[in-house]
Amino acid sequence: HILDLYDIHIRNHKDLQVSERITSLLRSFIELLYNGEYVRNRDLEFYASRLCITPHYLSEICKKISGKPASYWIERFAMQEITRLLRQKELPLTEIAERMNFSSVSYFSRYVRKRLGVCPTEYRVFTPQA
Repeated sequence: HILDLYDIHIRNHKDLQVSERITSLLRSFIELLYNGEYVRNRDLEFYASRLCITPHYLSEICKKISGKPASYWIERFAMQEITRLLRQKELPLTEIAERMNFSSVSYFSRYVRKRLGVCPTEYRVFTPQA
């Protein structure tokens, strides 16, 4: 679905001078995310390394085409999965933190609070079950 958004964006912005290489790199980055790499790796350096480019260049490519840096897309994929898991109220927070490869539940809670503005338990209270 993200690849479809990318294709729509490109069609609507044909004035962008985007080389085949840049297009290929961005598609590869999004495919890594779509295939679930964000569960194990939320570090920009990991994705840049997999694509054999620098983190700065990866972010520049993403900004040029989508208007958002690479870190935005990594976080967006991760948060989409985290909120999906949090809506499954029978799952303990420890299991969600483990599935998402966080070193501890407290680090997971801080990560969620920073991005959602509420801790995971509060999010669960105010969100309908999946």
